[in-house]
Amino acid sequence: DSIEQFKVCHVSLLVSTPGSTDQAWHADGGHTNIQEHLPCHCANVFVPLHDLPIEMGPTEFRPESHYITRNLAPMMLAAKCRGTLRAPVCPPLQKGDITCFDYRILHRGRANTTDSNRMILVLTFCEPWFMDVLNFPKRSMKTPATVETDDSDGNEIINHA
Repeated sequence: DSIEQFKVCHVSLLVSTPGSTDQAWHADGGHTNIQEHLPCHCANVFVPLHDLPIEMGPTEFRPESHYITRNLAPMMLAAKCRGTLRAPVCPPLQKGDITCFDYRILHRGRANTTDSNRMILVLTFCEPWFMDVLNFPKRSMKTPATVETDDSDGNEIINHA
């Protein structure tokens, strides 16, 4: 498989409000096979819409952690014991920079200690066969709705597709 086959599967705006605290470490998605490490099937591209100094809480990453998220607890412990767990990195970014990372990598948004929102455009790319129903369910708050009037009491009923 080649990255040339990837498609855009989601576009979103990530906003961290002033005073937000550090997120917990997490991966955006899991492995498709827990017996062996396979190539990337889904990736995020973060594009800051303004400069992101450390005080604004840019995203912090654990480099190469996508290898251990297949079986996180024991593999994290083994990496710590062997001294192979990479130190986290939290690069400050400039408006228009990009950060591209495997969906399975451990990362977290850091605390936003400024008086401004932190805004990041997120483009998610995936293999044509992949669907992330956990993060992007078919029905969401933005699913187009139809409005009907209930004749019995005049209330509006909103139906989602």
